[in-house]
Amino acid sequence: MGGRRRKRKQQLLRPKPKIPNTFECPRCGKVAITVEIKNGIAKIKCGNCGLEDQFEVPPIFDEANAYGKFIDRYFEGKIEIKEKKNEGNEENETQGESEEDNNGSIE
Repeated sequence: MGGRRRKRKQQLLRPKPKIPNTFECPRCGKVAITVEIKNGIAKIKCGNCGLEDQFEVPPIFDEANAYGKFIDRYFEGKIEIKEKKNEGNEENETQGESEEDNNGSIE
């Protein structure tokens, strides 16, 4: 007369997805893009290759939306790619150091 009472299963609580802080660079492929949005202007910069851009965004945009707009601008060719000039100077400095070592004179 009457069956056994069954226990109720607890539902699993799934964590809400979070917006990432860093994104993948379309130029070098590293996860080094940082996005800052201040006063309706998004500043995006790659910490690895130095690719950077700055543009206006609506107030409802978050970091992920600004990154999407950055990717669109990159593949449309609207971003000017600037080469780093510091790399050439570093090579000259290392060559100068090696010449001093070869001569054997240290000042």
